[in-house]
Amino acid sequence: MAQVLLPHGSMTTKFKAYFSTIFILCLAALLFAPLQAKAMQVTFMGRLANFEGIIPSLWSKIALDKERTEVITLNPRQRDVRVFNEAGMEIYAFGDNIELAGATDLDLDEQGNIYLVFPRAQNQQLLKLDYKGDYLEAFALKDIPADYLPFNPEHLQYLDGMIYLADSGSMDVIVTDTSGNFQKGYRLKEALRQVEDEFSGLEGEDVFNDPKRFENLDMTGFYVDHDTNIYFTISVLFSAFKLPAQGELRIFGSSGSGPGKFGVVAGITTDTQGNIYVTDRLRSVVMIFDSSFSFITEFGFRGTRPGNLIVPDDVIVDEKKGYIYVAQAANRGVSFFKLITD
Repeated sequence: MAQVLLPHGSMTTKFKAYFSTIFILCLAALLFAPLQAKAMQVTFMGRLANFEGIIPSLWSKIALDKERTEVITLNPRQRDVRVFNEAGMEIYAFGDNIELAGATDLDLDEQGNIYLVFPRAQNQQLLKLDYKGDYLEAFALKDIPADYLPFNPEHLQYLDGMIYLADSGSMDVIVTDTSGNFQKGYRLKEALRQVEDEFSGLEGEDVFNDPKRFENLDMTGFYVDHDTNIYFTISVLFSAFKLPAQGELRIFGSSGSGPGKFGVVAGITTDTQGNIYVTDRLRSVVMIFDSSFSFITEFGFRGTRPGNLIVPDDVIVDEKKGYIYVAQAANRGVSFFKLITD
């Protein structure tokens, strides 16, 4: 067999230098490459039900009782609140003992007390009930600055002794204590002007070319994470936003019909790892992004099979059980999925 002889001296030195360089580059790539997002698998578990079957609803609002690992839903059309156990079975319901007409959202405090918001109420916009639905208190918002008025909050979230309220039309957010006393506020439309250039020159929607395009926008989804970062979605801009507790507004998402693209975005939430969950009414999926807004996966897809979704809206994550709850239209009720992270 013929042998290939490598010359001694300069050529040998060059080859050694070449392979040494390759080795160093590969080692550096391993050491300094960014950590890859963990793979996620989502498995359909069922829909919230009672002993009569699946409970139909249209875009219910969903809340968690984290201390008792229970799920609570508000069905604005049926004017009822229902409580479900870990298996997704109803254990309690109320609505005939309290007037819930006009309520649009709910959340719970650490004791299991339930807060509901009534955006069109003249005087008492907040209602507090105990865990059985018995009346505790109704109260108005107090000391709201004049430049936030009128304020008609449709979204409510309880967090660490404070109540976050958001008006979809004005896109103002007000933080109160548990008696409705104003603490601070956020003008999200003013924050949008920080990213106005992102939408300049886009075609296909009149809103992009209207000089007053940000004055007439509506907020769709709203959520505040454990670090008090505010997340929200605007359907007509095909975008989701994060307003850090300290920092400038950040934007992510783009229009499209493929995986990770936005059709008509709606609900938004996060988990404690910083992953972001966004529902899309048009594409009928729930998309998951990491904390850097990189797309991870999506699930649901339009259809009537068990794991499909029909026009999903509200979404919430129960990390204790590893469940994701998703409210739908067409009386499909609330579906829940198991999230598995590798």
